[in-house]
Amino acid sequence: MIPPYAQRGQPIPPSSFNALIDMVKAAQLTSVVGGTFSRSIGGTTITITSQSTGSGGAASQGAGCQYFEVTDASEGEVLKVEVAQNQIANRWPEGMGIGNPPFILELSGSSYIYAAIYWDTVNLVIGPDADAITILQSNDLLANTSTMQYILLATVTVTGSPPAITQIDNVCTQPVPNPCLLDWSTPAP
Repeated sequence: MIPPYAQRGQPIPPSSFNALIDMVKAAQLTSVVGGTFSRSIGGTTITITSQSTGSGGAASQGAGCQYFEVTDASEGEVLKVEVAQNQIANRWPEGMGIGNPPFILELSGSSYIYAAIYWDTVNLVIGPDADAITILQSNDLLANTSTMQYILLATVTVTGSPPAITQIDNVCTQPVPNPCLLDWSTPAP
């Protein structure tokens, strides 16, 4: 539908105004597949529901991720995840790259998988060393420091006896390094 036009200085006829309202209503969201939405005066919020499923150590992400997808790579009772290889800021994280073997992290329990980025805060650039960008696991949430930015890639839930990976929630977005997110309240060492 083409929006109605009015001439400058002329009143808008009710039929044109009603056509404009109909056009806005036709473009309005009414449902979301795979999530929920809520409408308020401030706008519409869409929440995508995680599609993670799994049992007995066979956790998987429903549709897959384009960036750094974390999948269950456990061997027997040894808990492991594989992190899909990709670049951050046109650089390969340490241990990743074309022709490299799968990137595997061993877990000791429920974990957070992070991209850790070291910043040269004098020049506001990612550090030049090969290990300036790494992928790591932590049993605790990590906060950014004055030189390190931690970008969450996935959370891994381990339950049961013997322990098994029962859920993996991937973030599925490209990590974006940003020195503004460092903790500037403490000076660099």
